[in-house]
Amino acid sequence: MKVNENEKGDSMPGREAAANRIAGKILRVQNRTATFLNAKTAHYSKCQKQILLLIISTVFGGVSVYLIFQAII
Repeated sequence: MKVNENEKGDSMPGREAAANRIAGKILRVQNRTATFLNAKTAHYSKCQKQILLLIISTVFGGVSVYLIFQAII
């Protein structure tokens, strides 16, 4: 059974077309963002990229742990 079927089993082409347009827009934004970020980090060495990833992961991990503790307390 498809998700976008009504009670009669007919497909809903309007919803499917809208979902495809939304998915297309999301993919275009992802592609533009990836291109932008690749251009920004193209001159970084592998070691610099790993350090940047470690810093970003540590910051977001720390914020996540902080929010979890705040929710518990």
